[in-house]
Amino acid sequence: MKLFDEFSPQSIEEWKSKVEHELKGLSFTNKLIQKDEIEGLSYSKYANKPSADSARVNYTRAARSRNNDWQIGKRIEVKDEKIANKMALEALEQGATSLTFVLQKKAILWSALFENIELDFIESQFETLDADQVKRLTLAFPEFSIKPLIFLNDPIGSNTEIYVPQPHQAGQVFFKVNAYGIHQCGGNATEEIAFALSMGHEYIHRLMESGFSIDEASAMIRFYFGIGAKYFVETTKFRVFRKLWANVIEAYSPKENFSYACYIYAQTGFVNKSVKDPYTNLLRQTTEAMSAVLGGVNELIVRSYDEFAQTKESELSNRMALNISNILKEESYMDKVIDPLGGSFSIEDLTIKMEENAWKLFQRVENIGSFTTSDKNETLIKSVVETAKKRIEAFHSSERILIGVNKYPNPGEKENHWLELPQYLGLEALILEKHLA
Repeated sequence: MKLFDEFSPQSIEEWKSKVEHELKGLSFTNKLIQKDEIEGLSYSKYANKPSADSARVNYTRAARSRNNDWQIGKRIEVKDEKIANKMALEALEQGATSLTFVLQKKAILWSALFENIELDFIESQFETLDADQVKRLTLAFPEFSIKPLIFLNDPIGSNTEIYVPQPHQAGQVFFKVNAYGIHQCGGNATEEIAFALSMGHEYIHRLMESGFSIDEASAMIRFYFGIGAKYFVETTKFRVFRKLWANVIEAYSPKENFSYACYIYAQTGFVNKSVKDPYTNLLRQTTEAMSAVLGGVNELIVRSYDEFAQTKESELSNRMALNISNILKEESYMDKVIDPLGGSFSIEDLTIKMEENAWKLFQRVENIGSFTTSDKNETLIKSVVETAKKRIEAFHSSERILIGVNKYPNPGEKENHWLELPQYLGLEALILEKHLA
């Protein structure tokens, strides 16, 4: 006899009746239905069956078949080659498996930057200043053994000239879709997804107009996302984006299955971080990193929580930024199970609802035209500004509680202040702590 044969099935109505009894008069809807004004979502905290999935191509679980491994990333700003080289070597010794060199100057002394770094054995990429630097780098790099070449240029986000690769450069990566910038300015998950879809689609168009096939073009783009504080929303965001990007690619009838997959970098941000009570940031960064890992990102970059503080980047914060990923891998084994949240009916239900919202916004933005037109930028900017206002209002009303910031502030912490963070698309970065009454 099977175990469940001894138990009579319960209907959802019977289950709700029991829950309402246990709640002792509290509202079932308020307790088990999540209404999120900032995210523009209303979803249940429970589900007893999966929602219908209309996608013909489904990459919610990514394209992995063996494990859930990810690259442990570290950003290295290159202003002085010797200092950057020292930082890179220290990061590699502390567990980093991928280095992103953020080039802050036109001319780079590569021999000094790469000294004692075995580039053949790690993932490496280069964030460039502009199209001119990309052109010069494509000439400089043949002398170095780096495969594949990954130049993360963000021409649309930085309003600079778009570098058009040459036919012989198929297989290299040239474009960075910076949805992280939307996240840093206060945007929600739906806006990040729609923005990334639209910008990625524009790069696909540009590359195909230059003679590249859809298979070649899709391989030339990588996506950067932020990670917010809402655990399941953030996990779902990565699942939804992979699914919708695969649907965009499917419209071009690729020949190779790998073209449906996308490479996602996830970075912790600073919207909800504190310089007044810095150690609470480690807890926030840990849960954010977990949500990204459960969402199946390809690379995780935990940025030092005091990177933009007046008293900045202590040895502790730098080391802890890498240790979070190390612990999630080496002690929690979160790299072993593909799609750990797969099969959760609530997550699947949230995935469908976020997918519908993001696809509608993507279609609305696409109908406006190219990112080179002001109307398209203004539509996205207006949406993000409204969401940022909602975040600030929730913070002021204590609907959004940040321990150590607007609740239980640390009276013994030394005085510290935020420096200016980079703008994106003309928008100021949002730091809630700067809006303390």
